[in-house]
Amino acid sequence: MLYMIVLTGLLAAGLVLGCDSEKPQPAEPQQPPKVSLPFEKIKMDQGTELGIIKLNNVDKIFIAGKFSRTGALTKMGDVIYIGNTNTKTISEAKLDGEDLKITKADVVKDVPEDSFISNDGKNLIYRNADGKIDALAADGTVTAFSDKKIKGMVGVPGKAEVLSFAFGTAVMRYGVADGKVGSEMNVVIPQERDKLLQDPNGITCDGTNVYMYGTTLDGKMSVGAVAVYSLDGAKQYVLGNKYDKDRSPGFLASAFDVAVTEDYIVVFDGNIRRIDIFNKKDGSIVDTMKADKMFDGQTGVQLLAMEDNEVLAIVRPGSKSEHESGDKVFMLKMYKS
Repeated sequence: MLYMIVLTGLLAAGLVLGCDSEKPQPAEPQQPPKVSLPFEKIKMDQGTELGIIKLNNVDKIFIAGKFSRTGALTKMGDVIYIGNTNTKTISEAKLDGEDLKITKADVVKDVPEDSFISNDGKNLIYRNADGKIDALAADGTVTAFSDKKIKGMVGVPGKAEVLSFAFGTAVMRYGVADGKVGSEMNVVIPQERDKLLQDPNGITCDGTNVYMYGTTLDGKMSVGAVAVYSLDGAKQYVLGNKYDKDRSPGFLASAFDVAVTEDYIVVFDGNIRRIDIFNKKDGSIVDTMKADKMFDGQTGVQLLAMEDNEVLAIVRPGSKSEHESGDKVFMLKMYKS
């Protein structure tokens, strides 16, 4: 009898526990689906399709020419951070369909125009008015990020690391610990790089490789170049003069700005106002396109890599009368063949 009572009790408890274990768990909040933009497909010089759409600069964002090319724009999640000259601040913006809208105008106030903007995956990093590098957390807390005399800094996507950048020095790799720049890890791109890049404009990183872009001399002629190195410092390839056996085919007159997507390297050649697209895997040329008409002949173009092989392009207006309406904003999209 006692055995039956105990057995009945255990069965009842098991049923209760079983019911509890099967209770539905609260669902995680879903991210809003990405809006598919109505790209106009155009043919590049060799027939490759490129999607282009002009977006609405709702809040008249304007990036000054003095802003460092290594960091006038950065992105964390769906938030785009912009060095906004109209407000002399770092502004927070988002894409809402075909509109680029400021969601907060003064995320950081009193930012020098020659500052940089980047992120370490968690915090926004920038150079403040005193020349020191600060980090801004999501809750608005500002802390000292680095006490090193560094002109620019770029976060390494997917890693707790950053890269230093200055025009005449080596590109160094640093670990990030406790919200600050930690120990030096290794040299990524050496200072002695005359044949590759004598006058770099900036660097960008995709989490695997580092891309330094700018100009160099080919004999007596100034040409553009993009030097690609692994994070460990091994040279991968160099884009530039098609006549140089050490560089991948595809002549660059200059390399004003570069965006690196999942599959492509997009270069804006400001000297001849052309878009050059390379295969990221091996540096081979994909296609080129004159951008005179699209960008109104302007050379002040900033690029930001987005998802799905898309690139945000912000173009400074040419005439003073156009400045009142802010920069022109485009989205470019490469389609995998």
